[in-house]
Amino acid sequence: MQEKRATNRIEIVSPDNKAVKLAASLAEKKHRDALGMYLVEGPNLVREALQQGIPIRFIFTGAEALSRRAEIEEILQLAENSGSAVCVLSERVFGKVSDTQTAQGIAAVCLKKAWREEDLFFPGSCVLVCDRIQDPGNLGTLLRTAESCGFSGALLLKGCADPYGPKAVRSSAGCVFRFPVLLCESAGEALDMLARQRKRVWTAHMEGAPCWEAPLGKDIALVVGNEGNGADDAFLKGADRVSIPMEGQAESLNAAVACGILMYESLRQRAAGGNK
Repeated sequence: MQEKRATNRIEIVSPDNKAVKLAASLAEKKHRDALGMYLVEGPNLVREALQQGIPIRFIFTGAEALSRRAEIEEILQLAENSGSAVCVLSERVFGKVSDTQTAQGIAAVCLKKAWREEDLFFPGSCVLVCDRIQDPGNLGTLLRTAESCGFSGALLLKGCADPYGPKAVRSSAGCVFRFPVLLCESAGEALDMLARQRKRVWTAHMEGAPCWEAPLGKDIALVVGNEGNGADDAFLKGADRVSIPMEGQAESLNAAVACGILMYESLRQRAAGGNK
């Protein structure tokens, strides 16, 4: 017998179990998109998903990890109190679910939230625009930093890494649970939306105005371009440019680092009580 129910938990020893196969399929973007689900791993992220009321389809833990780590039992009790289904897997089967090289003993299948334009845009709000950011670690870091700097959400252009991919979710440190994200097909579509929402668009560019001289405190959209090729020409033509003055011989900064500096300058200006 492949499954047996113990109290409110399901013990699974077969990799052919439907819940296990569903979770394993979420390693691929096409399945995340088709199902509207994504996988989170590790005690911190699973606990945060539960505490924030994220809809969860399944929670998985490895039998050995459960026997060794008290924090996992605490999280499972929290999950059961919220009505989430809990599956205890053999270590071999848990390896089919886990995306990390060193499994953290617990994972959850979460449902994506459908964000709306009004979740990002309101008077005074600042938004991040990610133009074909391909590294999922960079993308997760950008979203996490944007939230930390008081930005209201992000527009992701076609060609960006998937914010619900495993590495991006880890890099975002749970930001993906609550930070509004909208997808745009093109720079033109993004510019039309930003114009409709009356946001002044600033594109990070080495030939732009020094960041401390640019009015970045409110009602802006900050564009960060592709790691290798920079921002789309439409942004360079249809937006203002802002730069980070640099010393030394380095020609450029990592996209996430550079945009982080600009977003913290935006926060500094708001904290100073103005738009500059």
